[in-house]
Amino acid sequence: MIILKPSWISHNGMPIFSIDIHPDGTRLATGGQGRDSGLVMLWNTAAVLDENSENDENVPKMLCQVDSHLASVNCVRWSHSGKYLASGGDDKIIMVWTLSKYPNSGNIVFGTKNIVNIETWKCMFTLRSHSGDILDLAWSPHDSYLASCSVDNTIIIWDAQKFPSVHKVLSGHTGLVKGVSWDPIGKYISSQSDDRTLRIWRTSDWKTDTVVTTPFKDCGGNTSVLRHSWSPDGQYLVSAHAMNNNGPVAKVIERDGWTYEKDYVGHRKAVNCVRFSNSIMERKVGKKNHHMCLCAVGSRDTNVSVWQTGLKRPVVVLESLFQGPVLDLSWSANGLNLYACSYDGTIAILIFDPKDIGKALTNQDKNIIFEKMYGISPLERHNNNLLIENPAILKMNGNQRSEVQEVDPKKEIKQPPPNVIKPLPPILKKQIETRTSDGRRRITPIFIPPTPDNAEEINVLPFSSSSECKSQVVVERVNNIIEPNISNSCSNFSQESQTPTIIDSTIPRSTPTSVLQVSPNRGESKKRPEPVTLISNLFSTKKIKFNNVEDNEISSDVRPNFSETTMQKRKFAISNLCTDRVVVENDKCKTINGTISKMKFYTNNLVVWEKVFSSSIVKYCTNKTLSLIVVALSDCTIHVMGSKSGSLICPPYVLSSLVTSISSNNHYLLCMTQNSLSVWNIYKQECVLYEEKLNTLVSSNKNKPVNVQKCMLTENGTSIITLTTGKSYMFSISAKCWMMIGDSGDAIYSNSTQKNKHNGLNKTSGKYPLSVMQAYSSKYKSNLDFKDTDGISELCSKSFLEQQMSAALALESDKEYKYWLLAYVSFLIEREDNDRLRCLCQDLLGVSHSYSNHKKVETIIGMSKHDLLREVLVIVAGSRSTQRLFTEFHDQLQQMSLND
Repeated sequence: MIILKPSWISHNGMPIFSIDIHPDGTRLATGGQGRDSGLVMLWNTAAVLDENSENDENVPKMLCQVDSHLASVNCVRWSHSGKYLASGGDDKIIMVWTLSKYPNSGNIVFGTKNIVNIETWKCMFTLRSHSGDILDLAWSPHDSYLASCSVDNTIIIWDAQKFPSVHKVLSGHTGLVKGVSWDPIGKYISSQSDDRTLRIWRTSDWKTDTVVTTPFKDCGGNTSVLRHSWSPDGQYLVSAHAMNNNGPVAKVIERDGWTYEKDYVGHRKAVNCVRFSNSIMERKVGKKNHHMCLCAVGSRDTNVSVWQTGLKRPVVVLESLFQGPVLDLSWSANGLNLYACSYDGTIAILIFDPKDIGKALTNQDKNIIFEKMYGISPLERHNNNLLIENPAILKMNGNQRSEVQEVDPKKEIKQPPPNVIKPLPPILKKQIETRTSDGRRRITPIFIPPTPDNAEEINVLPFSSSSECKSQVVVERVNNIIEPNISNSCSNFSQESQTPTIIDSTIPRSTPTSVLQVSPNRGESKKRPEPVTLISNLFSTKKIKFNNVEDNEISSDVRPNFSETTMQKRKFAISNLCTDRVVVENDKCKTINGTISKMKFYTNNLVVWEKVFSSSIVKYCTNKTLSLIVVALSDCTIHVMGSKSGSLICPPYVLSSLVTSISSNNHYLLCMTQNSLSVWNIYKQECVLYEEKLNTLVSSNKNKPVNVQKCMLTENGTSIITLTTGKSYMFSISAKCWMMIGDSGDAIYSNSTQKNKHNGLNKTSGKYPLSVMQAYSSKYKSNLDFKDTDGISELCSKSFLEQQMSAALALESDKEYKYWLLAYVSFLIEREDNDRLRCLCQDLLGVSHSYSNHKKVETIIGMSKHDLLREVLVIVAGSRSTQRLFTEFHDQLQQMSLND
């Protein structure tokens, strides 16, 4: 281990109250007392950690100094992204700083002679709501919120996406609040106060979850701050000043049950600050590798101790490191460097060897640990608002979610959108200089937008003493003498003034001159081109070409399951995947008995097989599951062929009319004509549905023409149709009738607040048929206008969710049923409909008491009811009003599992 104490990091001998290292490790922020104001200073860590850089005059040591605070700065904290730096102090305000994208570097700090700012940091937001000194700050995971605590006995939660908006004010302490810290899971926020309590608040409803008092009964208010900290795995919360047998300790509070039987002991005076490293270290103890967390403790006795979870003794204890109390601590991202500051105005850096403390885990390994502990990774947790509150859920089997989860595991998790910055108009980098008849110069002004100060990335700017850049505006001189556009009279504009020639660099050079041409004579009016002519001249039609396709072939893409082509051209091609391609030539040759059409199948641009047909090809599709190509001809026949050889699998199917749509999925083939629908199991050569008439679906809309907007075939052979009226139907083989599975035009759907839940599903994948079909009919809106005085909208939402569940059940879409079931549970919890929720849980639980030793657990579409109940209970546990319901069914479910 190496200890560094750079003397050049100083606030002119004044106290340094706070220190924080940037997430990328390049900048060190310190906050404290200046000569006549609060002071925030940024330092280059390259000069701190590298002796050669420290001695190099070209490497800057101090990057920036700001003295905008009117009183002492008590805390500085970087956001997790590193974009913002928050500072708070005795002037009762919080300033949020960001690096200017176009800095005016090299400027001398106001009031000094030789202090130069290398970087320019601007205060983007000023937060004013506290009525007393601000003592501590903390950014939430993913920087969604900023928490601040003050001597006004409150904690304020600021909405970081809507600065300076206050999201919540937490009131409950009766003394000065001197420390605040976020649970890395984002479920809790904790605060420690002079009222001898440590409070843990829930972020789901911002109410108190636990108040820890016993370890702090004998504590006095002799600490300036009480900076406690959560372990990076969220399992431990280590407090600041606590007492055990009349001795000062740092109390270890365990997440499971909020017990506090362990201490960090050894300091002779009160503990001011505790800071866990964000890294989880892997260290070999004995013959096994153990995961441990690093914790640093700073005290009023000027000592610093470093501990690792799982070990009884500290890693190191540094005595008399400072001449004053230790006030703040900060760890580097790799967990190897510890920064500490003191009231004596100095800082110290402890550099550890990985052999002594272990190696930091990667983010991927940390996510695996989080999923084992909480059933969800930190990245997924960021998009969930409902939180797990009962510790029993952590022990439940499987990876469960605290909110209705996405059913598509491949779907990327979207991060919350940052503050939207409108794009600036394009800067015209050319000025036009002309000369009038009297010799005067005239320059056409250009728009130069103001420089934005909110840089998206702060690492793009190197450390430099000067970053001034020359103007990129080019002046173009036009030698033609022009007449002034002003008449002799000062009161009226000239009606016959000649328009000068315009040169605009934004207009393409290839633009015909006729578009910009003006009349050369004064008396002749300008001829403006027609809008169509102007557009056609400026923009050319984009042509799409496919490789190895003849010029007279028209190409179209095909989707894997629902591919189809139309007989719009005599000759056309279709690209399937990256290597396979089909070329169709209708009416290739004419004979006495009729015309012959030809089909070619290519693989890697080589012809694999050719096939001829006695009629024109009107539709065809592919089936990747069985490696088939299905072709519909104009003589109402359907040919099923192998894609590798082109040979017929069976004799052609014959329909009574021309095919209008064809698709294949899994083992099934769907063919639709103008008035009927047919489905076959082509693997077993069995008919599932033969020429079922569509008249039933369109009989209720005789006044308006009704067309089929979308036709789909599920993996289990169920056919689904969406009409232009917004209604979706499925044909039930068992019930032998059409069933309506959705109607986006009816009043219930239109006035349901839950219809936007569709956004959580993949509307393009064939694995979610209900979502795919309803995506085509979501454009319909309600035409009703009424005042909801009887709770009609709430009833519509409930009916809509129940309809979605029944439709998914009929389609045997297990993932969609689970999705809408959990959405329905969340809806019932939000409305506190405990009676309906109890009935639903009881149905999933089944018979809990039976004489049989081998009870069969029922299933829904192949999913175990008990597994569904476990996920339902996770959501139930997230509400305080349903805690008893959770305990009741969780205990019964656990007992049934033990009996099995």
